[in-house]
Amino acid sequence: MNRRAALNTASRSHAMPFHLRLEISERRLLLRIGDLALTAIAVFGALWVWARLADRSLDMGLVREQIGWVALIGIGWTLWMMLADMYNLRLVARVGPSMRRILLGGLALLFAYLILFFVLSRAPVTGMLAAIETGAPPLRFAPALAIVALVVLMVIWRMAYIRVLGAPHARRRLLILGAGRAGSILSHVILKGHSPYYEIVGFVDDTPQTRCAHIGSVPVLGGVDCLGDVVWERRVDEIVIASGEVSGEVLQVLMDCYENGVAITPMPLLYERLTGKIAVEHVGSQWYVALPLHSRPTRTAEAVMKRLLDLSGGIVLVVALLILLPFVALAIRLDSPGPVFHRQQRVGWRGKPFTVLKFRSMVQDAEPDGEAQWATKDDPRVTRVGRLLRRMRLDELPQALNVLRGEMSLVGPRPERPEFVERLQQIIPFYRVRLAVKPGLTGWAQINYGYGDSVEATLNKLQYDLYYLKHQSFWFDLLILARTVHVVLRMKGQ
Repeated sequence: MNRRAALNTASRSHAMPFHLRLEISERRLLLRIGDLALTAIAVFGALWVWARLADRSLDMGLVREQIGWVALIGIGWTLWMMLADMYNLRLVARVGPSMRRILLGGLALLFAYLILFFVLSRAPVTGMLAAIETGAPPLRFAPALAIVALVVLMVIWRMAYIRVLGAPHARRRLLILGAGRAGSILSHVILKGHSPYYEIVGFVDDTPQTRCAHIGSVPVLGGVDCLGDVVWERRVDEIVIASGEVSGEVLQVLMDCYENGVAITPMPLLYERLTGKIAVEHVGSQWYVALPLHSRPTRTAEAVMKRLLDLSGGIVLVVALLILLPFVALAIRLDSPGPVFHRQQRVGWRGKPFTVLKFRSMVQDAEPDGEAQWATKDDPRVTRVGRLLRRMRLDELPQALNVLRGEMSLVGPRPERPEFVERLQQIIPFYRVRLAVKPGLTGWAQINYGYGDSVEATLNKLQYDLYYLKHQSFWFDLLILARTVHVVLRMKGQ
């Protein structure tokens, strides 16, 4: 029986069974639905318990009376889970970090509640004490109960998720078509951070002669002539195409697999879903996956919203700049001789040059020979105050003026110096695509990678920048801004 007959016979005699080997998007959707459901259960469960103890009925009138803390917990917890990266499947699979972030989120909610409803509340304390003396539980008991219940339910839910959907039987069985560099890089990404969700059954070599028996720890199961047999025998859920060319015969086998419930995914797309960046080195003939080619009917509305966000955020940052300026300026001048501000030429939207303004964080004349140099993580040219400013990302604060002038946006790829742009666009494919949007004060690459001090590091940052361009939206900008605040508060800047 040939491979197509094997597949067809197998599908007739053994229909695709129900299993828990979910795709990435399905896992994230399940997590979000579970989190929202448990948040609602915790909030309304706490209201119900209080209503029973206070001999009241749980109705819409009671909910409207308490809409303040209900909204605080519902919206606040949702924002915290996004801010804490709790839908990153690599992090979700680890018990320790997940539990710590859930507990920290509960403490943050409790702290926010205490501030909003005890410090800022105008309700007299005597009313609360009177309620306690008469035996009726104060309504302030309900939010505290809801937060405790929410943390307990989330711990149980996330532990159950790890136990059930992180178990070997729930791993998605993956076959990589193509035993070259693209396939090898994908297998490395999966084995390094996504092994709780994927099991690589092996490679199928797309060359006439199999090059090796193993790539790392993953076996090469044969050539394309045995593709159909491997898919059936190894119970493959998904085939990843990491091959440059696919012949008509192989394409037919892939279609047979697809008809029998096996997912077919190009390597660049799976790499993008797993890492949050674009595999610019391995798109090959599928160059279109690296570019934001799709048109959105809401593009004009999103541009207006983005500009309004830039203006409002820029005004807030300028106010912060005016407040901090005397202190930062004094610290810079006492630490090292030279000006407080540093001006530098950068390349902006559509390749137009402009001048960025920064607090000086390096010694004066940091480039004595006039040749542009990469800024490195532990750059010896950085002053003591400059190192602190960089960790808190305050050295970039004066660029709020660039944002208000329209030369920059709050969120976007970081602007690069003309000397580097000219050099890098000749070396790195798609590098000039970064200039299709305004450069940003912060960006997807900044919160995920940090400084780029080499061509290789710049390539990594470009992969994140292209991902941002491809998925750019108002809500994505808000997420990046929230993550930036998180980075600043933890002093994780470089």
